[in-house]
Amino acid sequence: MVVGTAAWGAPTAAEPSGSSITATEGQVAAIEAQIQQQQQQLSAEDELYNQATVRLQATQNALVTTNASIAATTSRLASDRRQLTRDAVKSYLYDSSSTGIASIFSSPSSDAEVRGTYTQIVVGNVHRDVARVEAGQRRLAATKAALTAQQHDQSVEQEQAQQAEAAAQATANQSQATLDQVRGTLAAEVAQQAAAQAAQAAAAAQAASNQARAQTASNQASQAAQVASALGGGAATAAAAATQSANQAAASAGGPGSTPASPGGSPSSAGVAAVNAALSYFGVPYAWGGASRAGVDCSGLTLLAWGQAGVSLSHSAADQYAESRHVSMSNLEPGDLIFYDLDGAGIDHVVMYVGPTLNGAATPYGSATIIQAAHTGTVVTYDPLWYGGLVGAARP
Repeated sequence: MVVGTAAWGAPTAAEPSGSSITATEGQVAAIEAQIQQQQQQLSAEDELYNQATVRLQATQNALVTTNASIAATTSRLASDRRQLTRDAVKSYLYDSSSTGIASIFSSPSSDAEVRGTYTQIVVGNVHRDVARVEAGQRRLAATKAALTAQQHDQSVEQEQAQQAEAAAQATANQSQATLDQVRGTLAAEVAQQAAAQAAQAAAAAQAASNQARAQTASNQASQAAQVASALGGGAATAAAAATQSANQAAASAGGPGSTPASPGGSPSSAGVAAVNAALSYFGVPYAWGGASRAGVDCSGLTLLAWGQAGVSLSHSAADQYAESRHVSMSNLEPGDLIFYDLDGAGIDHVVMYVGPTLNGAATPYGSATIIQAAHTGTVVTYDPLWYGGLVGAARP
């Protein structure tokens, strides 16, 4: 789940009346729970699919290498047989051979003895060569069989991940239909309520007497901000206010978000190139497991962007965090990646830091500007940085 795309500011409309809010409280609660759970589930399933795909690709590459080794061994055996035959015949007919086989024909005194010696030596050599190469073939065949079985298991794993995603997507689609019903005036009312709840939770986090209460209030503010952001449309201003309150609550609760993100020194050329590459995907729809112009997911976007900057990354948010050099949130540079654990089960979302300026122009959210593929139903775009579920930042 991610936050919205509007600039900071307080709601311009008056907060809805008590009767209006009461009438929509049930819908708000249902939407809040559905959006948070389903988008988190989709992010987690997407990450599982990406990791399964990485493992399957590694196994398929190993199979290609093994098949090539088997072909090379078979070819070498055929070549050895042909060479040995040529040398034996050459020795027998012309008494000359590059391999010295001709010498075995010099001592016998009869044709029968020559043929016997020839059969014993030449056939014996062939049998030894055949045994040696066939032993190698058996080892390679065993490796191939193991890799084939592994490939089958990983293909099943990948298919199961796809099925889980399809089920999660179906549920998310139902929630989207519900969201469509509350857009417009009702959506604006709901978003304003969520913004007010986020502000209240932020105040509670600041006033909390211990870390646990502060963290609970911070989580409540983040959830309210997510609801406001997901409603979109005319609720953009309220969503931005809710996001700002959620970030304030995260800072009050301590942890990675307690130090606001800020740009570091001079940006690297690779980082700027990665950001510009990411910008070229603006408007591309979010696609589960996607990494192309037709659609991208969160790690698919960062993989493509950094790939155009000359850095290879895995198609997995968790793997990208492991592959990159970790940096402080107070020393971010354009192109740095920021990672989240949205469901408490491990890293499952990644965004790219942009910063206050890009190519000499100011960015929409100043030092809090990011670019991301957020979740199903969105497109690649700028967003303000948020801190709920933040794990940390890393530089590829």
